[in-house]
Amino acid sequence: METGKQYSGFRVCKKEFIKEVNSAAYLMEHAVSGARLFYLANEDDNKVFTIGFRTPPSDDSGVAHILEHSVLCGSRKYHLKEPFVELVKGSLNTFLNAMTYPDKTVYPVASRNDKDFRNLMDVYLDAVFYPLIYENKFTLKQEGWHYELENADDPLQYNGVVYNEMKGAYSAPDAFLEYYGKKILFPDTTYRFESGGLPSAIPELTQEAFTRFHKTYYSPENSYIYLYGDMDIEKTLAHLDSYLKEFPKTGEVHSEIPLQKPLAKTAEFDGTYPVPEGSPTEGMTFHEVQIVAGDMRDQKTIMALRLLENVLLESEGAPLRRALLDAGVAKDISGSMSGSMLQNIFSVRASGSELEQKDAFVKALYHNLQKISMEGIDKELLEASLNSAEFKLREADFGTYPKGLIYGLSVLDSWIYDIDPVSSLQYEPLLQELREAVHTNYYETLIETNLLDNTHRVILTLTPEEGKEEKEQAELAETLAAVKEKMNRSELERYAAECVELHERQAAPDSEEDLASIPLLERKDIKRETEILKVEKEQAEGGTLLYQALPTNKVTYLNWHFDMTGIDPELLPYCNLLSDVLGKLNTDEYSYADLAKYTDMYTGGISFQMEALSRNSDCNDYTVKFSLAAKCLTAKLPELFKILKAMTLHTRFTDKGRLKELIDQVKTDWDNTFFAKGQTVAAVRLASYFSAKARVTEQDYYSYYQFIKRLAEDFDKEADTVIANLQKLLPVFFNKGRYLLSYSCDKADRDEVRRMALDFTAALPADSEAGGKAAKILPQPETNEAIITPGKVQYVLAGGDYHKHGYQYSGSMLVLATMLRYEYLWTKIRVQGGAYGANAVFDRNGTMYFSTYRDPQLKNSLEAFRALPDWLEKLELTDREMTKYVIGTMSGVDVPLTNSLKVSRAALQELLAVSDADRQKTRNEILDVTLADIKALAKMIRDVLEDNYLCVVGGQQAIEENKEEFNVILKQ
Repeated sequence: METGKQYSGFRVCKKEFIKEVNSAAYLMEHAVSGARLFYLANEDDNKVFTIGFRTPPSDDSGVAHILEHSVLCGSRKYHLKEPFVELVKGSLNTFLNAMTYPDKTVYPVASRNDKDFRNLMDVYLDAVFYPLIYENKFTLKQEGWHYELENADDPLQYNGVVYNEMKGAYSAPDAFLEYYGKKILFPDTTYRFESGGLPSAIPELTQEAFTRFHKTYYSPENSYIYLYGDMDIEKTLAHLDSYLKEFPKTGEVHSEIPLQKPLAKTAEFDGTYPVPEGSPTEGMTFHEVQIVAGDMRDQKTIMALRLLENVLLESEGAPLRRALLDAGVAKDISGSMSGSMLQNIFSVRASGSELEQKDAFVKALYHNLQKISMEGIDKELLEASLNSAEFKLREADFGTYPKGLIYGLSVLDSWIYDIDPVSSLQYEPLLQELREAVHTNYYETLIETNLLDNTHRVILTLTPEEGKEEKEQAELAETLAAVKEKMNRSELERYAAECVELHERQAAPDSEEDLASIPLLERKDIKRETEILKVEKEQAEGGTLLYQALPTNKVTYLNWHFDMTGIDPELLPYCNLLSDVLGKLNTDEYSYADLAKYTDMYTGGISFQMEALSRNSDCNDYTVKFSLAAKCLTAKLPELFKILKAMTLHTRFTDKGRLKELIDQVKTDWDNTFFAKGQTVAAVRLASYFSAKARVTEQDYYSYYQFIKRLAEDFDKEADTVIANLQKLLPVFFNKGRYLLSYSCDKADRDEVRRMALDFTAALPADSEAGGKAAKILPQPETNEAIITPGKVQYVLAGGDYHKHGYQYSGSMLVLATMLRYEYLWTKIRVQGGAYGANAVFDRNGTMYFSTYRDPQLKNSLEAFRALPDWLEKLELTDREMTKYVIGTMSGVDVPLTNSLKVSRAALQELLAVSDADRQKTRNEILDVTLADIKALAKMIRDVLEDNYLCVVGGQQAIEENKEEFNVILKQ
């Protein structure tokens, strides 16, 4: 395509090759509608389409967020209840979602299949431009809020998917700090409002305001379209034009985001956050200074401030973090530099503090910023942070997320403020400028101008308030009772009738005609053969080596798994503690600050983890491994191995002050994130009731949190034991006897990488028999527990071991999981129950469970689980519907793997003893599954659920109202 020419209504405004992302970039504008388009052309078959809109909210009702959910609930061409869900059920997508930001809403999809990609695009285009929200008033009621009142005599309640999602979001102090901070820092712009919706304000949203928001902002004139990958671009542009040409630009869309004028003086805010009655409140206060620093139109300053935040606050040797910890103002100090807004916020947070330490924290913060700006920043720290940032940018490893998706979201972070999207991806000139600035006083001046001499800031303090959640629930009940009291009988009956009609609509199936409107691939569109990793295996000096020749662009990936299967169960919590402190303590060669600095300087990251892995597809037969993962540029391998030897051979555990500091930080992190981890905590806890392997894994979750709390509370008494156990474990973990190394590098570098890896393991201690080779089984814990948190919603789980009942793993289970996730559980738990999500898991090792996420219900969800076998026995599906679920399942099976994920998968397949033949068998079972295969699983589910294993993490009120379900009720 040539600059200045038109293609299917799009004029090419700019064309440029961007070497940083190895793509030809085209910036275009649609002549009729004014829609903007940015296309990155390359050979990547993982194609991405995203359409985004500037959507600045004008209140806290969450209209932008609710609309993001709602446009995907039926449109002009796709007249179903939820086309989005039908897509998920039957698409080969590699990404499919929608996201609400403070000032924009984006709808991204990705797929490697051309036909599938076009289908996804069409459904999303029809959804955003022609949603059924104007004619279907029940969409707002379902996705936003409604009065839950099936009978006029029942108590009035609020329910709705987004309402419950945001109740969950506002169960953590983070949400309060962010909300109050933005409200004070941006009193005149859209950022003072909660775009996701404040639970107390969501019920204020009316149908009129809801549809008006769509009419105002969901116009092509206000849109930003992004395309990425190897596609027929002219056909794609013609597809887009068929929608866009129906909306001539009017010049009447005003969505620009203005700059907030700086505050004349520093603001302050004191508030509280909820903790359950009887919870400890000592050391649970947060102080945070938030400073508006830089705006997205100045990319150099933004990148420099992010670098500065990392240097000052993120690493173990960060000077500002170290100074504040030394001042004793908190158990932990952290920083952040927000993105996704025109003006960014630089934050410094003190966690695990006390109310009376506020002044000391603020004084120490500004004193040390002043000191650092005057005395200068360690140049090596700046270089290390730049190296780390550059490694991440060049590697472009985003796990299972398509890199084209991440590039697009990154572009939209600045493009919506009219910044050239090409420049936002060209990071090399910026990195060069920032490297040159290291040897000047640029960064010190940045501290002075943006952080010190800047009154556009707020000092926030949040203290824990026992019983606040219970008090707010009682106040809400009183408010709703008063609302109901003012309603006459006919109004109550109307609301009750609407509620019943909503539930009937939710339960009613879509018609065959409407279902057929969603384009669907065929089973023959899916390749029959499973993707096989090309792994070379060898035995070498006490270990097993797995090598893959991958195009790593001069990066080496190394994943060791050291065997510690027979470790004494009493030492398991210390194993997890070791993984948390290793690399953060002094060694014989380095201080912990230098260790962190040189890790950033020379590597792409080093991590440690203890993991229990099932053997022979049996949850009661397992091995325990201590894993070490590292990556670096191949040229930096000598420095990497020097660091690894220091960590694994010469770590000093005897600094009690530093050890206590790290334990306090681990505790504070668990305090702050426990509810957010609630589903995983409950899933592992549930599995521990019936799985010996899960009992080991669980030692890193709720049990570990309790262990860390005990250590933090009585460290002086426990210190010597902690030190002795950590010293005992180091040579057990890292020894030359029983290990597996999975690695990859460019083929030309293989021999040298192998030699250095073997030299490293040769220097480790001899094979330790401290734990023995046979697993020591942990005793079965108490079952059916509830764990009370400050949360307003629940994570509800039930499950068990299907192997125990004589059933074997099959690919049909994965198809059933897709069905349950997006049909039965979606309808019962999310649509009708109001939860944010639900899941079904069938593991190869026999573990099976069903779960809910941010769920206002508890008993109803358990009843939905228990009714599942009956539903499954009566299930009737057409061939088309079966094919849809097969395709949706394969979307989760055929996830594109990055180099690091391929290295990890090779190790896991070896350790789990899952062969390529096993994987091919599962694939065949998925592709050939029949309705009879699916229905045959009903008896298995019934048998497992009759064991009655369940676990719930959630709010005190819901748990106490259903206490008969539990054998034990615990507190966070």
